[in-house]
Amino acid sequence: MRRIIKIGGSMLLRDNLATAVNQWLDTHPSDQTMIIIGGGKLIDAVRELDQRHKMPPQQMHWMCVDLLAATASFAADFFGWPLIKTKQEWKDTVQPGTGFPNSQVSALPTVVTPAVFYNRNTSVRGTRSPHDWRTTTDSIAAFLAHQVDADELVLLKSCPIAPKMSLEKLAEAGIVDEAFPEVARDLRSIRIEQLG
Repeated sequence: MRRIIKIGGSMLLRDNLATAVNQWLDTHPSDQTMIIIGGGKLIDAVRELDQRHKMPPQQMHWMCVDLLAATASFAADFFGWPLIKTKQEWKDTVQPGTGFPNSQVSALPTVVTPAVFYNRNTSVRGTRSPHDWRTTTDSIAAFLAHQVDADELVLLKSCPIAPKMSLEKLAEAGIVDEAFPEVARDLRSIRIEQLG
């Protein structure tokens, strides 16, 4: 099974982060796993700046995408996982036709910096997500799942998730971003759950 996991950035502040994530991974094995890390407090700070000093939405979006390199680097170092941080590393690391890491690095989850695969032209079925606050790492992880034809997309959240909520209801409740229901449409399997 090839899986994309998005770990919410707010969880980076948990005392038991390594234990919780490793237990989840042990309980849900996968042949190949790629990880996207949310922005957490870094993005919250940018959001607060934007509320105070209104900036163009696209400018803020791409600023936040750039900041995700910091949380990706932190997570890779913290967990001891490989990190794909440049477009050249992306080209050198992934298998042609699958987008997943070559077998020599696939035993461990691989953290991917979003800027290596997500840009202004990224689309699913010809549809682009809005380049503003409506698109977060939830949708960016869904884009990656489409690009690499993943078997499953998992969003690990810090909040409780009511069972059997539609993607639209999850977006309305603010559990996933507004763009996610459209971007994630047609993925093989989506799991959204609270990390214990």
